[in-house]
Amino acid sequence: MRLSGTTLRTVRAMQDPAASAAILALMVRTGDRVHALKTLLRQLGHREAVKKPPSPRLTSLPPSTASQVMDLYLALGGIHARPRLAPGSWDIAYETGLLLELDEDLHFNRYRAVTLDAPWAAELPWTSPYRGYMATGERRAGTGGKRWTTPSSEMLFGRADPDGVLGEHGAPRWKQRALYDAMKDAAAATGQSKLARVSIYDGVEGHLLNDVLYGRVTVDPHSVAELIERRTV
Repeated sequence: MRLSGTTLRTVRAMQDPAASAAILALMVRTGDRVHALKTLLRQLGHREAVKKPPSPRLTSLPPSTASQVMDLYLALGGIHARPRLAPGSWDIAYETGLLLELDEDLHFNRYRAVTLDAPWAAELPWTSPYRGYMATGERRAGTGGKRWTTPSSEMLFGRADPDGVLGEHGAPRWKQRALYDAMKDAAAATGQSKLARVSIYDGVEGHLLNDVLYGRVTVDPHSVAELIERRTV
């Protein structure tokens, strides 16, 4: 893959620790920690695929797994017998076939914790650390506006409780996000995808990955790559 002049300049600049921190901070100020992660990994020769593969659907999963997804949907408060479940695209897809998901603040809450008890989750390398992040991360999982509920999530789970109230109805968007993350997990667990999940709460050389992506600290890119390798299934 031919790199643009801008990308080449970015990669070269990131060989310098001070420049690396400045570039990453600038990227994250635009709300793109995924882009910051991509740029960091490009230093090691990781190249993104031209086209991302499709995300999983019930019809693409093995029948027994699809049935378990439906059980999970209903356990989360799903209101339809035959819902249209459509996870969004993968965060990053590489030429090697690796799919990489960067889980930020909005992904850690009690509903995602429920999905980590699904039958396919036991052997996934991110399940154990993620269980810990659920307990501490929920207060940053996002309330208000589309972070709490959306028309598409209410079509799946019904109406929402008031912002910040986790009562009978809770947060439909939290539930939808948790279910869609679980469907991607299921695709990986059944061998349909080569997936790695990392979180902003993961540690790299004693620092939060979040701080690395914000440019607050500089680490050896190989340390990030090693984290990803440990989380790949």
